[in-house]
Amino acid sequence: MDEVKLACTSSDESEAQEVRTQMDSLPDLHKQIQQLLRTRLSDASFMERQEELRLMQRSSFYLEIRRHNLSPPADEPQDPLQLSDSIVWTLIDKQRLQSAKALAKTRVTFLLTLQELLYEELIEACRELKAFNDQGLADGDTAAHVQQRLLQTHQDLNDFESRMTRNAATLHLRNQLIPNKVHSSRIILRASLIIKLPVMFNRLKSCVTSNIVHLHWEVADMQSEDLNQEFKIHVKSLHPTSAEKEEVSQSVCKSYDVQVKNLKPNRYYEFSVRRVDIITLVSRQWTDTIILATFPNKSEMTSCIKEKDI
Repeated sequence: MDEVKLACTSSDESEAQEVRTQMDSLPDLHKQIQQLLRTRLSDASFMERQEELRLMQRSSFYLEIRRHNLSPPADEPQDPLQLSDSIVWTLIDKQRLQSAKALAKTRVTFLLTLQELLYEELIEACRELKAFNDQGLADGDTAAHVQQRLLQTHQDLNDFESRMTRNAATLHLRNQLIPNKVHSSRIILRASLIIKLPVMFNRLKSCVTSNIVHLHWEVADMQSEDLNQEFKIHVKSLHPTSAEKEEVSQSVCKSYDVQVKNLKPNRYYEFSVRRVDIITLVSRQWTDTIILATFPNKSEMTSCIKEKDI
C-alpha cells in the first residue's frame, strides 16, 4: 500500500512540475507571438503579401531553355561544326517541346494553388495567435497546441516567401528536347520555369482627346524598360451605332507608349496590352484592359479613365 501511495505521490509531483514548467513558458510564448504579430504577421506585411500574390496570379510564365555542351572524350577529335543556337533550335523535337510546356503549365497551376492556400492558412494562423494572446492564461494542452501552431506558421511564411521568386525550380524532363541524332549527344538542353510580371497600363499618363488616345504602359515593379520586349496593342470600339460596324485593330511595338489615331469623337474604345506571344510561353491568365471615351469635340483636356480588368 505504501508503494502505491508513493507512486501516486511521485506521479502527482511530476504532473505538477510539468504544469509549472508550462506556466513558466507562457510569458515567453506570448512574447514570441507578439513579436511575430508586429513583424511578419502585421497588417502591412499582409498587404504586401497580398499584392505579391496578385502580381504572381497576373504574371506570364515561360520556359527558359539553356544550352549546355558536353566536351568530347579526350581520345576523340573536336567537333569541327560549331552549331549556333538557331540551328540547335531547329533540332528540338516539337512534340517533346509541347510535352515540356504541358509539364511546366502543371507546375504553374500547382504553384499558384499552393500560394493561395498558404496565404489563407497564414490569415487563419494570425487569427488563432491573436485570440490566444488576448485570452491570457491557458492550460498546458492549449499552450502546446499554440506552440506547434507558431512553429508551423514560421514554416508557412518561409515557404510562401521562397516561392515568390521570379525564377521557379528547374524542370525535370522525361526526355531530352533533342532526340539522339547527329551532334545532339553532346548538346544538353536544360529547361526551367521563369516568371515575368504583368504588363499594366499607366492610368495616370494615358490620355485621350476627341480622336487620339495616347497609351502608356509598364511592367510591374520593373525599374528600367526592356528595350528588346515587344508588345501587342488591341483596340476595339464599343457600342457602335446601327450604321457603324465594330472597329477592331491590332498593332505591335517595342516602345512603352503608342498613339492610336483616327478615332471617332464621343465613342467608347477598349484597349488591351500584353507581350507578344513567343514559342516558350507556358501560361498567361490575365491581360490588362482599359476603356476610354473620346471627347465629343477637339478639346485637349484629359478624360477620366474607366477601368475594366479581365
